[in-house]
Amino acid sequence: MKNSLLVIAVFSLLAIIASYFLISTSVQTENHLKLNPAEFYPRWLVDNGFKTSQTSGITLIAERDDETEFLLADDVGKIHKFKIRQDTLFSFSEIRLSDEVNELLAEYPKLDFEEIFFDRYTGSVYLTIEGNGEEHLNYHSLYKLKFLDGDISRDTILAMEKVQFTPEDKFYDKLMPNVGYEGFTADENYFYLGLENDQTTEGDFSDHTVIRIADKKSLTIVKEISTDTLNIATVCGLYSDTNYSLWGIDRNHRKVFKLLLDEYFNVVDLDLFEIKTVVPGYDSLEYVGSLESITITSEKFLFLVDDPWHTFFVPPNEILKNLDELTVNNFKNFIPIIYKFEVE
Repeated sequence: MKNSLLVIAVFSLLAIIASYFLISTSVQTENHLKLNPAEFYPRWLVDNGFKTSQTSGITLIAERDDETEFLLADDVGKIHKFKIRQDTLFSFSEIRLSDEVNELLAEYPKLDFEEIFFDRYTGSVYLTIEGNGEEHLNYHSLYKLKFLDGDISRDTILAMEKVQFTPEDKFYDKLMPNVGYEGFTADENYFYLGLENDQTTEGDFSDHTVIRIADKKSLTIVKEISTDTLNIATVCGLYSDTNYSLWGIDRNHRKVFKLLLDEYFNVVDLDLFEIKTVVPGYDSLEYVGSLESITITSEKFLFLVDDPWHTFFVPPNEILKNLDELTVNNFKNFIPIIYKFEVE
């Protein structure tokens, strides 16, 4: 997933050190909308010593007066329920996988969970798994999760039903080892599958990718959107707020994008937002981020999660020496970081 990004990371790292005393962390669109960092964020995704690991997916499942509830997917084969109370109080509980599910997953060379998505129109939860190894095409997959009693508030997944899209050759086209569907979402009528990157023939990251669109009833892929003219290199998370509207993360360009489509799936509007990955509690300091998951609440708060890229996540000593001991330990323990923005 990230092994081909060495050059990008080195330049990012140099830029971060050079911009050590950067003051502003505001981000905004070029044209229509603004994303304003929420107070008290970013924050470490940890509570009383409990942390997730390599979190690659987040999806909103419930909102209450003083509590917001999410599901998190980690690319180490874990799913957690995550609650935020009173805006800043975190709590976690691991979702149990039944013996049937564990038996199904036992054949996977790597439990590379990526996107998790709650379809508010149908009440279903979906999970994408990235294929690895020489026979990776056998393992690139998308599943519908079956919770105990059919209730997503329960903490057990009883079964996983594989979702088969057609034509199969289109679904599997351009999938590579450790490069698959890291973005998945839906509106009322269509599924949207975001490929992490359209790799070069040499197996390196290119400057573009594709988003495939499938009819929800027939599971037929009806359109493919190339991002080669959109300045979007990667899709590492997707969220649809309304019909024909997509929010997503371009990890390699460190941007959030918003696409508006017409009824023929032509892109008619595009907003790009630069996201600065800053150290929690130190808004003037940046680190090498790897944002890979996105969701939005009804009040138009946008949440992003950084899946720590172990090679570059820990800042250099020039920055570490200016951080408190807890923050340094959080970096060295590769604790994910969650961001919150207000959409205006």
